[in-house]
Amino acid sequence: MGELDPQTDKINSKPVKKVLMIAYVFPPFFSVGGSIRVVKFIKYLTGLGWLPRVLTIDDRHEYDTQRKQGSETLFANIPDEVMIYRTSAGEPSVEFLERGRQAREKNKAAALLINTLRAMRNFARQYLLMPDEYLAWLPIAVRSGRKIIKREQIDVIFATVPPHSVTLTASLLRWLTRKPLVLDYRDDWIDTPWFKDKPWFKRFIERRMEWWAVTSASKVILVTDYSRNEFIKRYPRQPKDKFEFIPNGVDLVDFGGAKDIPTGHAPGEEFTIVHAGLLSVSGGWHRNPRPLFTALKNLQIQNPELKGKLKMVFTGRLPEAYQEMVREMGLTDTVQEVGHLPQPEFIKLLKGSDLLLTINYDGFATLIPGKIYEYWAVGGPSILLLSVPGAASNLLDQYGLGLTASQHDADAIAAAILQVYQRREAGDPMHASLNGIEQYDRRALAEKLAATLDTVK
Repeated sequence: MGELDPQTDKINSKPVKKVLMIAYVFPPFFSVGGSIRVVKFIKYLTGLGWLPRVLTIDDRHEYDTQRKQGSETLFANIPDEVMIYRTSAGEPSVEFLERGRQAREKNKAAALLINTLRAMRNFARQYLLMPDEYLAWLPIAVRSGRKIIKREQIDVIFATVPPHSVTLTASLLRWLTRKPLVLDYRDDWIDTPWFKDKPWFKRFIERRMEWWAVTSASKVILVTDYSRNEFIKRYPRQPKDKFEFIPNGVDLVDFGGAKDIPTGHAPGEEFTIVHAGLLSVSGGWHRNPRPLFTALKNLQIQNPELKGKLKMVFTGRLPEAYQEMVREMGLTDTVQEVGHLPQPEFIKLLKGSDLLLTINYDGFATLIPGKIYEYWAVGGPSILLLSVPGAASNLLDQYGLGLTASQHDADAIAAAILQVYQRREAGDPMHASLNGIEQYDRRALAEKLAATLDTVK
């Protein structure tokens, strides 16, 4: 990219417009999965007539003590002319909380005070901070955002969520500055399983919050057609063309070397299943692998030829609760963790596997796991999706990418794995072709976003 001329705001002598991109989740302090979409937009927008300015949080103390491997590598995608503004998140730092813990252990009076304050904080997070605990960032982000918009002469505000409290921040900035707003929903807010678990009064208030954010925006971007249709039904008085479909995808530049890597193993060799990414245990975002582990155990009991040959590989790290499941079910020789891998090794692992696995969040019919696009881009192993019917299963069916089974049905999971294994043993392995992947290339998706930004007023 060319150098920015601060007097004329031009790149390579071409006039550009400026977009303020509000992203609570942003590298290098958070996981790759939550920030890759906005980073890839930023990578290509500077060549499409838009110069991003990023507003995010600064939690370097947390990053030093809770390092998220891989996220920092995304910085290589951000052009030099893109400025990043970081602010306090409005939350106590890990360092501050640790000092409080130490003081509590040494002094009874301090312990009483700190315990009281912690109880008040937990009460506020559970009952007062809506739609999420990250609402504490709102006053800080609004104050900083107004300054950035004025100083940088921003043309459009763009906010990517979750956390969904960022929609309120962006809507306030829209109201205060009169700049057009584009909301980007990476995950839905209303009528999701975790939303339905909330008390009735929070659901009532949060529906009004989303209504205000949606009516404040010039455009609302959704990542699946399922989500777009849900928003159109929920807001029938809004113009249908307010709701844009820009899916997640994959940067095909990153996967260019995959074509030279052999796919899978020969008949009679080990059969490797790979799951890329983390499995969370947080409430409302369930991806329980117990049925999968049960399927792996039963497969080896019912098919002795698979004993010692079947391998389940997880990149990243399994939470301790899931590691205990592995030990409890006697699968320590079957299930492996390889940790975070550099991109070339990661691609080699995916392409060289016999089956690529992804587990969708429980009950999220509108969601497509981002890893599906990366699996697709390697152009080889078939994909096994564990999910309810919905957007993700439709994508697999549409492009012939693999099989779907319920994440709760161990027998169905085992049958799907066995089908792929038997096809390989018969010399007719199942493959996912690259047909159609080009429309999910990150550059093509950034072009859609640039076209959307060009139309807002």
